[in-house]
Amino acid sequence: MPAHDRILAFLSAVKARLDLAWLVRAFSGSLLVVGTGLSLWCLVWVLQGYAVPSTGYLAAAVALPVIAFVAWQFGRASQRKAARAADVFFNLKDAISSHLGFSDEHREGDFIALQAEATAVRVQALSPRSIPVQWPRRVLTIAGVLLLSCFVMGFKKNSPIVVERLALETETALKSDEINKELEKQVEELLKSASEDEKELLHPDEWRKWVKELRETKDRKEAMRQYAELERKIAEAAQKLSQRETEQLLAKAAQEMKQNAELRPISKSLEEQNYRHAAEQLKQMKLTADVRKPDEAQKELAKLKSAAQRMASAARNFQQRTGQQGNQGKGNQSQSSQNQNSQQSGQNQQQSQGQQGSQGQQSMDQQMTALEQSVQNLEQQLQQQQQNPNQNQSQCQNCQNQANQALQSLCQSMCQSSAKRDVMKKLLSLGQCTSKCQGFMCDKECQSLKACLKPGKKAGSATVESRRSESEATQDNGNRDQLTGQKGSGPSNTSIESADSGTGRATRTATLQEKAFQRQVESFIQREDVPAEVKEGVKEYFKGIQQVGDEKAATPAAK
Repeated sequence: MPAHDRILAFLSAVKARLDLAWLVRAFSGSLLVVGTGLSLWCLVWVLQGYAVPSTGYLAAAVALPVIAFVAWQFGRASQRKAARAADVFFNLKDAISSHLGFSDEHREGDFIALQAEATAVRVQALSPRSIPVQWPRRVLTIAGVLLLSCFVMGFKKNSPIVVERLALETETALKSDEINKELEKQVEELLKSASEDEKELLHPDEWRKWVKELRETKDRKEAMRQYAELERKIAEAAQKLSQRETEQLLAKAAQEMKQNAELRPISKSLEEQNYRHAAEQLKQMKLTADVRKPDEAQKELAKLKSAAQRMASAARNFQQRTGQQGNQGKGNQSQSSQNQNSQQSGQNQQQSQGQQGSQGQQSMDQQMTALEQSVQNLEQQLQQQQQNPNQNQSQCQNCQNQANQALQSLCQSMCQSSAKRDVMKKLLSLGQCTSKCQGFMCDKECQSLKACLKPGKKAGSATVESRRSESEATQDNGNRDQLTGQKGSGPSNTSIESADSGTGRATRTATLQEKAFQRQVESFIQREDVPAEVKEGVKEYFKGIQQVGDEKAATPAAK
């Protein structure tokens, strides 16, 4: 074998031995790094009171060979490095390094051949296994201690506080998911049951967006915050639909219409706040009689006139109370001027459309007074028609159309009020549902949302016997109990139960019994409330008074 090949074979063996030594050092260092990182990771969980997750140990087991392999690849010895290490360890005076330099430069000659042969003969007697492979004991010891501590920390369980916190987070996540589904269901049912008028007031897309913003969370504070925000939005939406003044006006109109027997059905509907039904009853008063027959038209107009006058009276009282009389006066003036212009002009269709638009912008009290004004104008035209049959009938027809339009506008306003009231009731019900959902979130004992939405038990039944029928309040029966102890101390079992919502009636039969008072005076005498010492003192006092009186009576007799 040529001398060059023998030198390269020896150099390859040296390189393999150096790689093995570097592998040992790389594995030891990687073990130390992984042990340090794993111990720190375990300490983070343990100091917080949590049990150490097993994923960290799996990650460390995968990271150890990867880190060791990468470090070994980057630290492997090259041919030049192996040559210098062999020259130093075997004291070859840079013979192998020189040979590699001559070979790389392609230098030839007797001297080069002699040097290569001498180097080959010398390395042939050497053994690469004599290069030591040392395990870093200190590094391995530290890594072993760290891994042992990680192994011990792996058996630590969650602290009681952490167990309670995790249970709370799990419970909050489950309850928030259940609440979100229930609220979404309630909103969809609300939108599904709403009419077209109610949907215009609700804005379904906005409500669906609010419900979609609710998310499942483990943080109870965050969950309560988002449900409180939803409840606030519901309350604001319900507040915008509040029509307290309109309800007061309609209640006053109901009181006025109650005085007329024919209008009592409408009054009852208004008192029950069934405005849609009241509007339907008012629509039945629509004027359909032929104006060419004034008697029939006036007979048909009588009921509408009575209703319009009473509603207008309620509207004027309402305006005086709320301070809107000035505005209403202006509205009446404009209304009367419109009627005069309509009578003077022959443009029936354009005038009716303009008046309908103006009434649509009026408030309900203004619509009531406008209806009364239209009815009065129609009544005047019918009277004139009755007195002068040859008069043009277009003005009467125009006034009749205006009265019907005013009635239609008022009925539409009442239907809108009914829709607002229904929507507000639904929103308030949804707000109550949201509030109960918040209570379900905080109630640890309640495990079902349905139980919280429909709490309580049914009303019970009981009977009451005669109370102290055989006892006297002034008689001492001798049964006395002495209570001892400290006020406010001692065990007490209390429970709160809420019954189903609804109405009911409770009755109790009372009977008149004659009491006897024969022993009332004796009972005062026989009572033992006065101590014996006081009785004896009183007796001695009266005896002393009697003795003094006897001595004074005996002294004059002796004289």
